[in-house]
Amino acid sequence: MKIFFNLQPPLEELSYGGGLFFVKYISEMLIKNNFEVHYKLISNLDIIFIIDPRAGKYKQHGYQDLIQYQKQYPKTNLIYIVNECDIKRKVSINIEPTIIDCIKNCNHIVYISNWLKDYYQEKYNLNIPFSIINNACDTQIFKPSKENNLNKIKLVTHHWSADYNKGFQIYNKLDKILSKYTNIKFTFIGNYHKDYKPKNIIIKKPLSGIKLAQEIKKHNIYLTGSLNEPGGIHQLEGMASGLPVLYSNNSGGIQETCHQCGLKFNDLNNLLEQINIIIKNYSKFQEKIDYEFLGYERCFKQYLELINFFF
Repeated sequence: MKIFFNLQPPLEELSYGGGLFFVKYISEMLIKNNFEVHYKLISNLDIIFIIDPRAGKYKQHGYQDLIQYQKQYPKTNLIYIVNECDIKRKVSINIEPTIIDCIKNCNHIVYISNWLKDYYQEKYNLNIPFSIINNACDTQIFKPSKENNLNKIKLVTHHWSADYNKGFQIYNKLDKILSKYTNIKFTFIGNYHKDYKPKNIIIKKPLSGIKLAQEIKKHNIYLTGSLNEPGGIHQLEGMASGLPVLYSNNSGGIQETCHQCGLKFNDLNNLLEQINIIIKNYSKFQEKIDYEFLGYERCFKQYLELINFFF
């Protein structure tokens, strides 16, 4: 069976967004299971997975190219993995018209969260067949540390995108009061929003893979302030590293992946309260981390079931 992805991971080891890591891993798993995986269009493909409807870096073909391809090879199935929406950003890039046009021309849709499915189904009254497959992470790399030192509260987060809605509204507020809380340390890994210069947050350059996993494990609580996140992978990597998670009450699809191994917060004061609750009940929150759910094997199994559905 020949499967095409319109997003091609780079060969070199780089720090980049979760979509590229997802395609890299799923491609490797498909090849191990005797599927042909392609990033260039060849004749008579069985399935085309659209990761991003737009052409661009790492994406040679946009969705319109792929619709035209299907007209030439009508037995090819178009499956669009929807992982975007306009409200996840502070300033909309008006991507939803493109997303909706792509959806309406596909055989099947995969939403990466129930939240994202509800958002599109209710807003656009869609009737395209769909599945819901939550994101996953590499639990062979992101795994718990054997040590749990709670003498100091060590918060950590990581974001490739520096969009303001990635959580900077709460990170900036936290930065301003950290000098008063000497028992709390907060490390930010990635690209910080350019309009604010933190004074008390420890900033580290973007990391990926083993280096990122090693850094996350030095901490004891994972914090994500992301708003309206379609699914998110960063919080999964935090939980897979054995860290209870704190997430915004307006986090979008993040909340449905946390499975009671953390707490949501409403504002800065509530965040501080929730930190104390987690520290006092730390082992109980850790015990609720669902490592099987977090791993790629669960995710791959669901995609394999979807692929087999068509044949």
